Amino acid sequence: MILRDSFPLKRLWPRTYKRLLVLLAFDCAVAGLYVFRDWKWLSLDALPIGTLGSALAIFLAFRANAAYGRWWEARQLWGSLVNTSRALARQALTALDVDPHDGEQKKLRDDIVIHQVAFVHALRCHLRKQNPLPELYGLLGPERADALRLYKNIPNVLTLRIGELLQEARVRGMIDSLRWTALDGSLTTLANIQGACERIKNTPLPRQFSFLPSVLVDAFCWLVPLGLVAGMGLVTPVASTLISFILIALDASSGAIEDPFENTVNDTPMTALSRGIELTLREMINQRQALPEVTAIDGFVY
Repeated sequence: MILRDSFPLKRLWPRTYKRLLVLLAFDCAVAGLYVFRDWKWLSLDALPIGTLGSALAIFLAFRANAAYGRWWEARQLWGSLVNTSRALARQALTALDVDPHDGEQKKLRDDIVIHQVAFVHALRCHLRKQNPLPELYGLLGPERADALRLYKNIPNVLTLRIGELLQEARVRGMIDSLRWTALDGSLTTLANIQGACERIKNTPLPRQFSFLPSVLVDAFCWLVPLGLVAGMGLVTPVASTLISFILIALDASSGAIEDPFENTVNDTPMTALSRGIELTLREMINQRQALPEVTAIDGFVY
């Protein structure tokens, strides 16, 4: 996620420069042929081109809104994950009756919180299609982490493990049916959050809304110098390239945020959020470890 006040154009340049350079060469050719070779037939009426540009702007705005809606929904889901993780840890620490002289009961209660931390890290890696096991080794231990190698959807298995721990606490008499139901409701919320994130990850923006704007932007940019050359002459490449950059940049920016779980600077900062959840939950069970917070690097946080 971008935190800095200004957006560095060098981040946008790799996605736009090839199209812009080709268009600049075409703009210069049109201006030179019109002025020096007197090819007046290159000039087109600017009115229909302007009308076409207005229609294209509406289309691009629709795509940008759709892409931003996906990005914002992803951020809201991870905000809900932060809240639900804290709520589940609080419920486990306050609703389970723990004998202060029974180390096993305390360990069981803390295990529920640690498994919630593991779920958050596993969900982040699951959405980014990364291997979560290196991080889970430090949280769950080698034996329990290795047991997860058999599963494809590790976050889902971890919610099952939390449910099994709660069931074990219920069998030990640490929790009654009413409080167990409340905790199980938090697990259902976690499952809903994961399912919604997977829906965004696995359902791309309809391809026609990604492909057609790029094609139409290119077509319009080829027409722009033909509509400007009669009035602007040799200055046509400057104005035409500027207009082209605006449209191409909007097209590229929409494409950059439509998939918010790709581990780029434009995405949901899941690394920072998951580390924040871990720090908070470890504090709740008095396991304050020297874990550094994820800070912004050059105005970007992942």
